[in-house]
Amino acid sequence: MAPLPATRDGREFHGALAQANDLPLADAREIEVEYRRFLYLAAISDAPRVVPAQIRQAWQMHARNPDYVHFCTSVLGKPLPLDDTTRMLGASRAYHQTRAAYMREFGHRPPALYWPDGVAPRVPRWLVAHAAILGLSGAFAYGRGEPLFLAAGVGLALVLYGADLYTAHLGRKRRAFGDRMSDDLSHFLNRTPGQ
Repeated sequence: MAPLPATRDGREFHGALAQANDLPLADAREIEVEYRRFLYLAAISDAPRVVPAQIRQAWQMHARNPDYVHFCTSVLGKPLPLDDTTRMLGASRAYHQTRAAYMREFGHRPPALYWPDGVAPRVPRWLVAHAAILGLSGAFAYGRGEPLFLAAGVGLALVLYGADLYTAHLGRKRRAFGDRMSDDLSHFLNRTPGQ
């Protein structure tokens, strides 16, 4: 497979991955190997492929590279758009199919450290808190016959939702995967890894 992109200062993909995510270099190398295996699985089938979080981080960093689309069409033979497959219906089934394809192609189970047994669809973290706030304020408003209590609950839920969005945005700015390198990833290595 073609080499993954490196930075202009010569850091290979796993080095950039380690720096962007504050990972030990050995872990970043293993994640790169698993990401390459995911790319292979995506190339040999049109079935939806769902990846676990750590491998998805490598995919996100690679997808920010300006040459990502060229890499996919020339190496994989087809485009591989980055999408949030953990939110799609049937994500759990697709994840298990991806793990089964891994076992068929590579002759062993995927490492549990990077490919856990299951992936659960993500539920927004604010959903439970908002349901509780709206439920309690609705019950209180109904019991007291005061619709203003329900309005206050809706207002509080909206304020919490806005605060959650704001903190998520700040967190994304601080920890955005590969943001420091997105402008620096402009070329592929013309050599094979290890040379």
